[in-house]
Amino acid sequence: MELGPAGVGALEKTATGLTLNNFGKAKLADVFEDFVIYRDLEPLDKRLPGLKSAAGKMGLSDQSIPRKREIDYARAARWFAEKSQTLRNESKNLAELLFLGDSLYNDGQAFQNLHDLTEWQAACFIGDEKSAEEAAVEMHGEQTIYSANRWAALGDWAGHILAQGLALDERTLVIVDIDKTVLGAKGRNDAVIDHARLEGIYRTMDSVLGANFDRAAFERQYDELNRAAYHSVTADNQDFLAYICLVLNAKLIQFDEFVKEVRGGNLDNFFQFTRWVNSRMMINPIGSERLRQVHETVMNCEFSGDPTPFKSFRRQEFITTIERMGNMASDASVDEMLQQEITLTNEVMEMAKWLAARGCLLLCMSDKPSESACPDGSESADLPPLHRVETHLVGATIQAQLDALG
Repeated sequence: MELGPAGVGALEKTATGLTLNNFGKAKLADVFEDFVIYRDLEPLDKRLPGLKSAAGKMGLSDQSIPRKREIDYARAARWFAEKSQTLRNESKNLAELLFLGDSLYNDGQAFQNLHDLTEWQAACFIGDEKSAEEAAVEMHGEQTIYSANRWAALGDWAGHILAQGLALDERTLVIVDIDKTVLGAKGRNDAVIDHARLEGIYRTMDSVLGANFDRAAFERQYDELNRAAYHSVTADNQDFLAYICLVLNAKLIQFDEFVKEVRGGNLDNFFQFTRWVNSRMMINPIGSERLRQVHETVMNCEFSGDPTPFKSFRRQEFITTIERMGNMASDASVDEMLQQEITLTNEVMEMAKWLAARGCLLLCMSDKPSESACPDGSESADLPPLHRVETHLVGATIQAQLDALG
């Protein structure tokens, strides 16, 4: 079922304060170990088979990588959860679902799909900090989705779901999103994630175009095309958008020409765009050999159904992301950390630890590309994977509320 619009209005909440603190350093693996699964649906814990070897067992018709909002993603998530339950030698069958995310559109729909598929008792928390507003909560999706403008509302949500009759024990699957949820909390620290991605794009442009890279033109074009009006071609996919901007910056296709084709309805998907580029390269072979290599990689990935075709950009994004984790001195102010470092969300980490202590099965599942979260065999080979990088824990504490719930 498609997730519907907001249900009831704001509820009165107790989590109104926004006193944030630094709680030291930690890493995702402290709580989730290697139970981390990125966009390619290949678990980091190699005891769990991934999409490439087990698509049929998951109930998927092929090895095409489903995106988070698709029902096949829910099928894969359920399969991973059941295999993980067996892996931890738990005899009880999963019967409850918790989902923590930052986007009602993506995480909310992923939750709804998995809830519909499993028919387990379920609840979802969507956080997006809006400190200038009064603290508020809205309920969505037949009252199962709790959307809050304070991450500290997680403490109230814990009490809310226990009151709804969820056991929160060995039968409970907990799926936690990574970017802008447990890492770089949305509305609080997410801009640093965006800055890291943009720096990764700049470094990629420099490596491909060299002195010919026009950064000012790129920024204008990127800002224009990163809008819903162009989603028919970009599909709201950062790989597609970055590649399009690379081609435009190389002047293989002119920006005005591209916009005219989109607005005229002659260009309405990314597949058409890559074929257009291919034709231009054959007719007018301008640009560097590096540009041609990028283009060929993008086309090959597209043919194979890989939604992350701009590999060189994502590898640079991995490096620029790691550079912004744990990079601030521990005595820096909280405001400075939130502006310059990608921090762990203390409320989410406290919630995850509390649920783990109750026996729940925890999985980190993210639509983040693995190329931007794990080292490859070349320039980033000496870096640790993202989930094993220490960074500061920043936020409010909900521990007293959790302790009171037992």
